[in-house]
Order: sequence, then structure tokens, then C-alpha cells
Amino acid sequence: MTAPQTVKKSAGPTLKINGKLVLALGFLAAMSVVAGIIAWYSFDHVSQSTEKITHGSIPEIEVALQLAQISAEISASAPDLMANTELEDHKKTVEALNQRAFRLSELTDRSRDVFGESESWRTLKDIEHELVLSLGTLKNDVETRLAEQEERQDATGQLTRLHETFLLRMEPLIDDAVFEFVMQGEWLSARSNVYIADLVESSMQKVGEFLKFGDTIDDLEGVLSAVILASDLDSFGPLQTRYSALEAEIEENAARWAAEAGEPAFVDLAQTILDFGRGPDNIFILKEQELWQTPPGQSPALSPRLVQKGNLLRISHESFHTVYSSALIDVVKNLENRSQSETRQSGSELSDLILDGANTLHLLLSLRAEGNLVASILGEMSNVPDVANIGPFAERFEASEARIKDMLADLGTAREKTELRNTTLSLLNIGTGENNLFEIHRAELESSGRAVMALANAREIAASLQAEVAKLVAAARERGVTAGGHSTEVIELGRSLLVLVAVASLATAVLVMLFYIRPRIIRPLENITGAMTRLADGDTGVDIPYRGRNDEVGDMANALAVFRDTAIEIQESNHREIEEGRRRLINAIENISEGFSLYDANDKLVVCNSVYRDLFFPKKIIETEIGKSFEEIMRNATKLALIQDALDRETDWLRESLENHRKRLNSGMLRRSDGRWVLVNERKTEDGSTVAVYSDITQIKQQEQAISEQSQALERLSNQLAKYLSPQVYASIFEGRNRGDITSRRKKLTVFFSDIVGFTEITEQMEAEDLTRILNQYLTEMSEIALEYGATIDKFVGDAIVIFFGDPESKGVKEDALACVKMALAMKKRLQELNEGWLEMGVEKPLQCRMGINTGYCTVGNFGSSERMDYTAIGNGVNLASRLESTAATGEIRISHETYANVKDVILCGKRKEITVKGFHLPINTYVAQEERDEVISEAETIHEELQNVRLDIDLKNMTPAARRKTEALLQRVLTQIATGRPDDPPDGEDG
Repeated sequence: MTAPQTVKKSAGPTLKINGKLVLALGFLAAMSVVAGIIAWYSFDHVSQSTEKITHGSIPEIEVALQLAQISAEISASAPDLMANTELEDHKKTVEALNQRAFRLSELTDRSRDVFGESESWRTLKDIEHELVLSLGTLKNDVETRLAEQEERQDATGQLTRLHETFLLRMEPLIDDAVFEFVMQGEWLSARSNVYIADLVESSMQKVGEFLKFGDTIDDLEGVLSAVILASDLDSFGPLQTRYSALEAEIEENAARWAAEAGEPAFVDLAQTILDFGRGPDNIFILKEQELWQTPPGQSPALSPRLVQKGNLLRISHESFHTVYSSALIDVVKNLENRSQSETRQSGSELSDLILDGANTLHLLLSLRAEGNLVASILGEMSNVPDVANIGPFAERFEASEARIKDMLADLGTAREKTELRNTTLSLLNIGTGENNLFEIHRAELESSGRAVMALANAREIAASLQAEVAKLVAAARERGVTAGGHSTEVIELGRSLLVLVAVASLATAVLVMLFYIRPRIIRPLENITGAMTRLADGDTGVDIPYRGRNDEVGDMANALAVFRDTAIEIQESNHREIEEGRRRLINAIENISEGFSLYDANDKLVVCNSVYRDLFFPKKIIETEIGKSFEEIMRNATKLALIQDALDRETDWLRESLENHRKRLNSGMLRRSDGRWVLVNERKTEDGSTVAVYSDITQIKQQEQAISEQSQALERLSNQLAKYLSPQVYASIFEGRNRGDITSRRKKLTVFFSDIVGFTEITEQMEAEDLTRILNQYLTEMSEIALEYGATIDKFVGDAIVIFFGDPESKGVKEDALACVKMALAMKKRLQELNEGWLEMGVEKPLQCRMGINTGYCTVGNFGSSERMDYTAIGNGVNLASRLESTAATGEIRISHETYANVKDVILCGKRKEITVKGFHLPINTYVAQEERDEVISEAETIHEELQNVRLDIDLKNMTPAARRKTEALLQRVLTQIATGRPDDPPDGEDG
């Protein structure tokens, strides 16, 4: 410890720093007082000049500016009177304008106190009076215009209402005329079509009979020719049977024609051909004799008599066709003549209908067009801006009025047409009556013109007022400029005096700074501060200056010397304690089981234990020394191939390690080349140092790897097992709810059966590979739909599928039944889509399935032995579902009554007859699920049916009430015609 130095202080009274600074600052204060006196003198003269400006020029300028402002406001507000379109807005604008005129009068009266009763003031007063009078005239003209405008708007509104009423009364009349015109035409066309259709049908039937009879004769000739050419007796039996059938058919036709209109001529020829096969000398007898006379093994030779018979047969057949063809041509010509006669008669009636209907429709359409024109003329005229433009509109209106009155004279006297006539006359009265729209708009435009002239006059008066105000402002500004010049002279004098005082004060301050404060105060403080800084850096041997002075600087130096001596003593004590603590810390770190290291803020190794060295960096391989950086240590480890993760990627691994090392918190695993695993945990301290703990977790990683391999094997086994179980059963087993016991329970289920119709025949027609591919695709698609609706798939039996709802998971009996039926509908729809794809693949016959659904109590659970069991459902509920499926038609979803009761509110079902099935004593009520009611409702908005001779397209969604009534009348008429079998005349006056 250094002995404290003793410093001898000077004796006798001494003026300290405080006293010296007081003297210096007192001198500067005296200079400030002198500067204040000069400033007071200058400001006094400026105040006098300002007072003259304030009490003289400023009031004049203020009054003039207010006059200018109120004049500008009046000029800006006056056009608002013209812009007003409502009386309420006009009253508000007039009230605001009156307030401004009143303020203008007050300012004019007050300006007399400022300017006096001078010529300028009297001029202002006269202009103000003229402006008030002009504004009054403008107000009256605008009020007149607004009243007339309101009257015009009322007339225009009445015009719009009458025009709408005119159109509303016109449209039904036009629609009825069009509808009646179309319906009459359709009735005539339908009557003609029915007649022609009956004619064609009867004639074609007759032609068909003729053609069929000709074919029969041809067959008869062929049979007889075959008999002539027969080579053995074995063919005689079928030929005789065929001849008998043809003979009976020809006799039947001949009898019918004879009963209807006399036997045709060609029937006698047909009888002649028949005679070749009957009678004592017919072809059958001659041929049979010839065959019996032919020796065995030789071909028979035709006898002269058979040759003669064959020639006669050919001649008779040709004669028949000659007469038969002529008769057939007569039948066709008769059909053509009757059709032409009916067509001419229908065309004449249709022409008369078109002439009458077109005249009525033309009158109504012309009247509607003229009414629209009148409304358009009046509407356009009410918006013209010039009186001169009203005349042409009036001429056009008069011409339309004359045409409309002529049309009204031709209109009928029905009630609807009388209402239309009254409405049309009211519409014309808008432009012809007393105080009509033409007169109202003409008066409005004249009032608007007078208001425009009054507004222009008011603007001219306001401009004169602003000109007089500008003169007053210019005079007041000139007086203010004079007073401002005097103030400027006084300010310049005061500025010069203040500059002199400021220079003197600045010189005094510089002298005090150079010759006293700098050498006697600032420099000693800098030296003492330097000594304090060195002492704070740990230099306890520093010399303390100015300890001999007896002022504040000397006291500071002596205090610093005492502090230095105390710091020396404390430093020696701390060194001893730090060394002891460091030794204890190293012993503690060395005795922990994990590796430990501490890197300072510069990432240099400060301390580590032997476990850290031996575990990661053995001394025989790498020497880990204090002071090396983390990057250097890791780089050396990668070069020596100590880190398994860094092999073949040393640069990337080193960069990743440095990034993690610089994080505030870092935790990761490091794999050594010798197979060991190290868990690394790093934390940043407040001073930026890094504390790291390294743990050997090799044994834990080996256990984790073994567990992972077992888990993967178990997962593979579970995935394979899941394919053989329903997802719900699989989940219940692996969640522990199903323990594999042979147990069952009674529960209400909804059971579903389905199979492919004619699957056995399909298997015989297809190759095994194609059949397997199609069956697997079918079962896959159906299974996906079942799982989508939450079903439990029980089993696949060939092409059959067994499914139930309600166990092991259930949403309630009603919801389970509804889900099952929706699933069946979805399966049916999907099978149709699959058939389209299979058809393109070459499958000719589409696959069709049938389905059965029942809701009832069943026994469900695990059945079997302790070595082999199955999760399924049994009981009458299951049996009934199977019976329903077996009795269902192709493509049908047959359900029981209990299922129907649960789904009828959502699913549209059709009633089927009761069935009796094996195992059930009472008949079973059955239903067929068709489709969801929401889809039925959406499809019911449109009706589309197409049958033979019938095509119906109705759009109910977009049909108006009037169109619905007309459609109803049309359908009633069609039903009547269908019921009676002939077209009926439409009722008189019917309009649909």
C-alpha cells in the first residue's frame, strides 16, 4: 500500500473561484443594463408609431375589408336563388341573403364613424340601397319561377302516372288480342291436323293391308314353285303347312274386303293362284305322283303337266301384280285428293282469321305507339330551356291528338276498352286542358328570364360597391405606409446602439475566458479528470496534480488522492478473493458428469472440464486450449473426421453449427464418428458469453432406434389388417373399445343388401381378367361411398355387399336410416356413371343392381371361436333386408315400412304391393326409395315430357301469373279434346 502524500497549502486569505466568477458576471450584467436602456428608447418610439397605425389606418382598413367581404358574400349568394329548385331551399337562401343585406346596412352606418360623412360614405350608402332593392326584385322573380316549376312538376308527375295507367290498360288488350289470334290459329291448325292424321292413318292402314296381301301372294307363289321343284317327299310336309296358313290368311282378307266395300278385282286372281294348290288336279298331287314314280337314287324329271302348271302359275302371278298395282295407285291418289281438299279449306279459314286478328292488333299497337309519342312530346317539352322551342312541340302534339281520337272512334265498347278510352283522353287533357302543360312551362320560362335579368343587375351593383370599398382600402393603406416608415427609422437607430453594446459585451467575455477561466479553471479540471480516468482504468500509481491549491480545485484533488489510496487497498483484497473463487469454480466444473465449456463474448474458450476434452476432443487427437475460438475448434474436429454429420459436407455443417451457436438458445444433437450421440445445450449470458453443456445420450438413441423399428413393423401390420376390417371396427379394436371377446348385444340397426342382377350370365360372357377388374372397381367405388356416409361394411360375398348402420358408431336410428338410403341413392347414381365408362371399354351390357334396406332390432357383435371370429350382425332384421333385396326389381331400392317411416320426410318413396317372404308369417309392406325431395322440388320448377305425337316444355319458375292462367286454360282445352277424341270449338269471347 502506497503511503499518502502530504501537500502544504498557502496561508492567508484568498479569493476563491466563486468570488472571481461573481465579479466577472457582474460586469457582464452591467453591460446588459445599458443594452436594455437603449432598447427601451427604441421601443418607445416604435410604440408611438404603432399606436397611430392602430387607431388610425387599421380601423379604416378593417371596416373596408368587412364591407368587401359582405359584398363578395352577397355576390356569391345571389346566384344561389337561381339554383334553388324547392321553395323550402329558396326560403333558407332568402333568409341568409337578408341577413347579409342587414349586415351590409349596419357596416355602412358604422363606417360613418370611421370615415365621417364624406362623399365616399354617401356613395357607399346609395349603392347599398340600390343593391337591397335589386335583391328584392330577384327574390320575387325566383319565387314566381319556383311556384310555376312546382306546378309543372305536378303536371309532369300526373303525365307519368296517366302514361303508366295507359300502358297497363293497353298491355292486357294487346296480350288478349295476340293470344286469341294465336289460339284461333292453333285451333284451326289442330283441327286440320287431326283430320289429316286420321285420314293418313286410315289410308296407311289400308295401304299396309294391300302391301301385306301382295307379300302373301308372293309367298304363296314361292311355296307352289318350291313344290314343283321339290326333289324328295321329306320337304312336302312343311310346304303343305305353309300353304294352308297362307290360304287361311288370303281367305280372311278377301272376306273382310267383301264385307267393307266389295271384293277388289285382284282378289279373284289371288283365288286363281290358290286353285293351283287345291282341287283334284293340284300341284301337290301331281308332284307327289311324279316322286313316287321316280326310281330311288335318281333325280325326278319334271312332267309336261307340271311344266304347264308352272307356266300358268307364273302368268297368273304376273296378272295379279298388274291388277294389284293399279288398285294400290288408286288408294294413294284418293289419300292425296282428300288431303288437298282439307288443306284448301283450312287455308281459307286461317286467312280470314289472320285478316280480322291483324286489324285489331294493328289498331291497338298503333294506339299504344301514339300514346307513347304524346307522353314523350309532353315530357321533352317540359324540359326545353327556351320559349321559342315550345311551338314545334305543340304542333306535333296536335297532330298526334287528332290521330288518337280517330283511333278511339274505331275502338270497341267493351268495358276494358272504355277504361282505355277514358285514360287516353285524360292523357291528352294534360296538353289541351285549362292551364295545360304548355302554358305552365311557357310562364315558368318567362319568370326565369326576368330572374336572370334581376341577377345581372344585382351583380353590377355589387361590383360598384366593391370598387368603392377598394378605394377606401387604398387610402387607408397609404396612411399606414407613412407611419411604418417613421417606425423603421427609429428601429435602425436602436439597432446600431445595440450592436455597439453587444460588441463591448463580447470583448469582455473573451478576455475573461482567455485570461482567467481557461488557465485557472478549465485546464486544472481537465488534468484532474485525466487522473480520475486513469484511476478508473486501474492505474493506481497515477500522480494527482494541484493538491497544493487552497480553492475548490485543490479540495477536489485531495479527495481524489484519498480515493486512489482506498482503491489500491480494495484491489489487493479482491485479487485474493477472485483467485479463491476461480479455484473453487474449476473444481466444481471438473467434477460434473457432463461436458462443460464457457466461451466469452468474443467466442473464445474461457474454461472447460476434462469430460469436455475427453468426450469430444481426446488429447491424443486434438489439444483443446483455453483462448481458441469456437470456429477454430469445430473446424479442427471436422478435419480430423470426428463428427459423423460433417462427413462429405464439412463447409455446410460448420456454417450451420456457427449459426446455431450464435443463437440465444440452442439445443441439438451431435453424432460422433465412433457411433456416439451427444446432446448439446447452449445458452447466451447477459454479457454475450456462451455456456454449453454436452451429454452422452448414445444409449438413449439406441433404445429409440429399437422402439422406432418395432413401431414401423407394427404400423405395417396395422395397415395390412385395416384392409380386412371396416374402419369403425378397426378403430374400436385399436382404441381398446373392442377387446376381441365373443360378445354380442341387441341393437336397432339399418341393414343394407345389394347384388348385381344376372351376374352369373355376365361371368359366362366375359373373360376372367376383365371380370375381375370391373368387379374390383365396382366394389371399390361402392365401398368409398359407404365409408363416406359412415357405414359399417360387413362383408363382400362375390358381387353382393352387406352393410349396416348403427354399430359400433351411431347417430340415432332416424339419422342412420336416412344415411343408409342416401348411400343407396348415391351408389345407384355412381353405377350409372361407371356403366358409361365400361361401355367405352367394350362392355356391351350395362351392370344393374338391386338393393334392399330394413331397419329393425338385430344381434350385433363378435361371433365365432376364440381362434377365429367375425364382427357381424344376425337376426330377422338382417334376413328381411336380404329378402327385400332378392324381391326388388332391377335398379330398384326396396325398403321396409320402418325404414320408410324414418326417411319419408327427406326421401321421396313410392308404395309397392305387400310381399310374403320366407321366415315371416305376415305380409310385409314395401316401398321404393326414388330420390331426395330437395332434388324433386328443384326439378319440379320445369316440366319436360316427350312422347309419341306429344311434346311438352313448361318453365314454372319464370312464368308470370297471367301466363299461368293462359297455360291452365290451354291445358284444359287440350284435355277436353283428348277426352272427346275431336277438337272442340273455342268458347265465344274466350281470351285465355
